[in-house]
Amino acid sequence: MEAKRKLIVNADDFGLTPGVSAGILYAHAHGVVTSTTVMVNTEFANEALQAAKQFPALGIGLHFVLDAGRPLSPSPESLVDENGVFLRGKELIASAEKQDVKEELQAQLQFLFDQGIEVTHIDSHHHMHLHIPCALEAVMEVAKEHRLPIRTFSEMRDNGVLRTTDCLRYDFYGEDHITAGYLLRLFSELEPGVTEVMCHPAFIDTWLENKSSYRFTRAKELAVLTDSRVIDWLDQHKVGLFHYGGL
Repeated sequence: MEAKRKLIVNADDFGLTPGVSAGILYAHAHGVVTSTTVMVNTEFANEALQAAKQFPALGIGLHFVLDAGRPLSPSPESLVDENGVFLRGKELIASAEKQDVKEELQAQLQFLFDQGIEVTHIDSHHHMHLHIPCALEAVMEVAKEHRLPIRTFSEMRDNGVLRTTDCLRYDFYGEDHITAGYLLRLFSELEPGVTEVMCHPAFIDTWLENKSSYRFTRAKELAVLTDSRVIDWLDQHKVGLFHYGGL
């Protein structure tokens, strides 16, 4: 019988640093991670994607970046400062124009297509596509064009044209919530349908200190996501694990 409760465990930030990418692959090979999303505008994106080819069951989506590093599109003037670096926070939200967002999204997606990746879905770094109204419009348009699901905080099925999960759990995050007990409680609350649990596992490396304020807790996440108690619970309760490509 097909599982009534289905679970996508998606690890954000693939490609951020070698340790992050290795941790995500380890959490997939030895734990419950089924899906990841790639930051393609980093210096480590290519090597991360090459390593991922050894794990064909891992779903790979785009972690659309609008507020870290540099763009891939040629001239998104409303998104960058005078040095060509992405704006951040309120400055980005106030400045962003839909056409620039859309062209940057298409450029980042094309990077994955050129690498031969069968892209499963789109989400974004720091959820920026959900914080900038014009960015959400752009993501929805591009997602429809490529028939890709997107991550949302709320139900946005758009008459069946736009695919997403029934529920997103983004609370497996932060020092207080990263325990096997907390994750098992989260799993026990799963409703019928498809739930995405967002996570950020990693092996800590020297690059991470300069790239993210969320560092050492990533190693704790990796330990929990590969904990035998978590793996066994999902098996015993017949929760179906898959990725966005199965929506």
